[in-house]
Amino acid sequence: MKFLLRALLYSALLYSCYQLLAAMSRQDAALPQLLQDYADKSLRQYLCQAPVSWRIGRLDPAFDLTLEQAEQAAHAAAAQWNTALGTELFRYDSVDGFPINFAYDERQQQLLQQALLQRNIARYDSNIDQRGANLMQQSERLKQKQQQFAQQNQQFAAAVAAFERKAQQVTAANRKALQQEQQQLNARQQQLQQQASALNAEQQSLLREQRYLNDTVADRNALLPLQAPAATTAEVGVMEIKGRRRSMTIYAYKTLTDLQLTMAHEFGHALGVGHTEGAASVMHQQLNTAQSRLTPEDIQALKMQCGF
Repeated sequence: MKFLLRALLYSALLYSCYQLLAAMSRQDAALPQLLQDYADKSLRQYLCQAPVSWRIGRLDPAFDLTLEQAEQAAHAAAAQWNTALGTELFRYDSVDGFPINFAYDERQQQLLQQALLQRNIARYDSNIDQRGANLMQQSERLKQKQQQFAQQNQQFAAAVAAFERKAQQVTAANRKALQQEQQQLNARQQQLQQQASALNAEQQSLLREQRYLNDTVADRNALLPLQAPAATTAEVGVMEIKGRRRSMTIYAYKTLTDLQLTMAHEFGHALGVGHTEGAASVMHQQLNTAQSRLTPEDIQALKMQCGF
């Protein structure tokens, strides 16, 4: 009797196993996706555990950057996320924090060259704008002087014509008056000649200034092909996440403001936030002049990632 009961129990167990295997075989296609979803959820839960500790790691001396400046930039970048969410997502820990390393390579040299090029172009633009505005003002004043000179010249010509008519009827009574008038006309003629010479000299000066501006614009435009297109700018920072270990590496930056934005971008990646569409958002894939601070798009991306 015991043998029979044991046989029935084994049969029921085998049947249950068969049913379980059959059900699993029908869900083979969904199982990998379920496992991936579980892994992604677990990773998100881990990445969003606050606070995430950081520290400055290797600082290549080739960078013109002190440890204090690097820490201040990282503090400012982390503070953007902490303030935006109203919680401590990132915390400085000089011992156990994940490292922020600075690795100097050709990217930094290229950025410095581009920064110098842009400063030179900006100087050219400032000089061109200022001297161009002055040239326009001087040209307008010269035009007004030339118009006034033309009126004076017409008045002088009318006065000479009137004098010539009077001279045709010279008498002993008006001879002295005509001589005085002739002297006055001669003086006016000399004044007009001096004005004409001054106006001509001023015009020549403005022409030289115009040529200088043309040459300056040509020199400025010759620098434009040396600019690197924004779309081909090399990656200047990267966040690596391996298991439960993070590390950030900064390869290049133009200014401390750019450094803070790059760090803020990589801090976002440290929480698993991906790239955003808006150019003004810090998590946009390309560093650009439209960025200044975290945008609602950045905050929404973090909330979607972490479930806040």
